[in-house]
Amino acid sequence: MNIFILGGGRAGYHLARLLSEENYDVTVIERDPEHQEYIDQMLNARVLLGDGASALFLQSIDIAGADLFIACTGRDETNLLAATAAKGLGAKQVVARVEKAPYMVESYMYDQLLNIDYILSPDALVAQEISNYALHPGVLISEEFSHGHILLRQVQVAADAPANGQLLSEVLQPDNGALAGVIERQGKVFVPDGTTRIAVGDKVSLLSKRETMSEALSKFQGRVSTIQRVAIMGAGTIGLWIAHALEKKVSEVKLFERESERARLVAGEFQKRNIQVIHRDATSRNSMEQEHLDSFDLFIATTEDDERNILAGVLAREVGVSSVAAVVHHVDFAPLAEKLGINITVTPRSMIAGSVLKIVRQKTVAASATLNEGDAEILEITVHEHSPLKGVMLKNSKGKLPARVLVATVLRDNDTFIPNGNTVIREGDSLILIATTENIHEVRKFFQR
Repeated sequence: MNIFILGGGRAGYHLARLLSEENYDVTVIERDPEHQEYIDQMLNARVLLGDGASALFLQSIDIAGADLFIACTGRDETNLLAATAAKGLGAKQVVARVEKAPYMVESYMYDQLLNIDYILSPDALVAQEISNYALHPGVLISEEFSHGHILLRQVQVAADAPANGQLLSEVLQPDNGALAGVIERQGKVFVPDGTTRIAVGDKVSLLSKRETMSEALSKFQGRVSTIQRVAIMGAGTIGLWIAHALEKKVSEVKLFERESERARLVAGEFQKRNIQVIHRDATSRNSMEQEHLDSFDLFIATTEDDERNILAGVLAREVGVSSVAAVVHHVDFAPLAEKLGINITVTPRSMIAGSVLKIVRQKTVAASATLNEGDAEILEITVHEHSPLKGVMLKNSKGKLPARVLVATVLRDNDTFIPNGNTVIREGDSLILIATTENIHEVRKFFQR
C-alpha cells in the first residue's frame, strides 16, 4: 500500500512511524528542511521537501499512484486544499485533518464539495473519547465488533475489584462468554493467560458478548458511581464539545476559562443552560476550593498546555474530585500523569492514528482497535473460501496462523462464542484476533493473501 503523509509534525510523524514499521510504502512531505532531515534519519520512510498544497508539486511526485493521501499539517485550509488536489490528481483515498470547529461541524458538506473521503478532527475525537468516559465511568476504551455482537471495554483494575490479586482463570471462565484479551501493566502490553495474576492498576481489555459485558466489568471495576457533576478546564474546542455532549446528560457542568474575553464570549453561548462558565484559573487550588470542586465527580483538563493540564488534574484530586481526565499532547507525559493519580489521559495524535489505521485496515479487516499507541491491536477478519484457516482445528493451526496471535472470539451464524483448541474454523466465520506490535505485520500480510 502506497501512503503519502503531508506534514511531519506530531501527528504526521507518529503516523509515519506506525505505518512504516508495518512495512507500508510511506512518503512524508515536509516543508521545513531541518525537520525533513530529522524524519529522514529517524524513520524508514521516503521524505520529500516541498509544498504539499501545490498541485504541480503533487503531480511531480506521482500522487496519482497513492492508495492513501493524508494531509495532517497544522493548517486546516492547507489540508483541505491538498487533499482535494491529491484526489483530483488520482489518489485513491484522501484524508484531511482539521482543527477548526466549523470545518468539522460542516464536514458532510466539505467532503462532498471537495471530494474528500475522510475529514478527521483530533479535537472532536478526543472530546468524544472523554465524553464516553464521563457517560460510562471507569471505561477507558469502548469499541464494537461483529456487528455489535462483541464489545471491547478497557478498564483499570480498582483496589476493591473482585479480580484484584486473583488468577485470571479464577475470574473469567470461557463458558461465561468473556475474556481478557490484553493487559497493559506499567506501560508494557501483553496477552495474558490463565496463570496471569491481576493487579491493581492493570488496564484490562475485555472482550465479551453484549449481554455478559456488565458482569465481566463488575469483576474488574469494583464500585463505580455515576457522574453527575463535571468541571472542565479550558473553553477551547475540546472543552466546548465536551460541555455540549454532557449538558443534557449530567446535572451540572462548570467550565473554567482564565481568558476574560473568551469566558465572556462562551458564557453568552450557554445562557439558560446547566453549564456555568467560570472566569478563573483552574490551576489554582484556591479557585477549586471556592468553586466547591470537592463535591464534583469528574474534572477534565483540556488546554493546549500539558503541564497545566497535569497540574490542574493533580490539584483536583487533592481537593477531593473523584475522577480526573486530562488531554496530553506529548505522549511521554501520559504515564507520568497516570502515576500522579489522573485516571485517563487522551492524546490527540493517538486518536488520529487510530482512525487512520482503521481506514488502512478496512481492505483486509472488518474492524480494528489500537491499544497503547499501537503496541497491540484487536482485528476482526472474515474467513473466505481460500483462507488458509478454513477447515483448520485451532490446536493444529501452527503454520496456518502467525505465531503469538490469539483467536479471541468466533461469530458463526449470528452465534458468538470463545473458541477452544478443538474449534474448527469454517468459511464465513468472523474472527476477532489479538496481536501485539511485534507480529502485527505478519498478521496483515497473512490475511492479505
